[in-house]
Amino acid sequence: MLLQIKGNVDFVITIDSSAWIFDDRKIHIEDLINEDEEINFDDSVEWNRQIIEGETLPPTLKSEKKYRNKKEELLNGTFLMALDPFLEYAEPKSVTYEITHKDGKTALAYKDRYDHYAQFSKDGQRLYEDGMVDLLVIKDGEIVERYEYVTSFDFV
Repeated sequence: MLLQIKGNVDFVITIDSSAWIFDDRKIHIEDLINEDEEINFDDSVEWNRQIIEGETLPPTLKSEKKYRNKKEELLNGTFLMALDPFLEYAEPKSVTYEITHKDGKTALAYKDRYDHYAQFSKDGQRLYEDGMVDLLVIKDGEIVERYEYVTSFDFV
């Protein structure tokens, strides 16, 4: 099943979220969410590295681990897609759009589209077998709102 951006728009956009895993615009959830990892004495790898090699600024061990194996990242990662380009491609004629999700319908402001992300995978697997997504509102590195099982985007 495919998602559509429709309603009061110049162009109806059909989204196939199953193809997003191959899209270079996908975002790893860890890149958007603030999850500060503190280095402590139990983390001897980073501690020993700083002693032997000297401290690197900015610290790179976390990103080295994350991108060491691209295939492993795709097989185990949780990915999001920014919705703003898709919403803009539709060329909406209204300032709000309504999403249909598991718990009903919710109106969202088009001006806030840069904070709206579609989560399409979790731990390397599709979120839903039929290709539906969860819409996440992310501000300042935190998930402010999550709408599960989104089935449509309608500009009203």
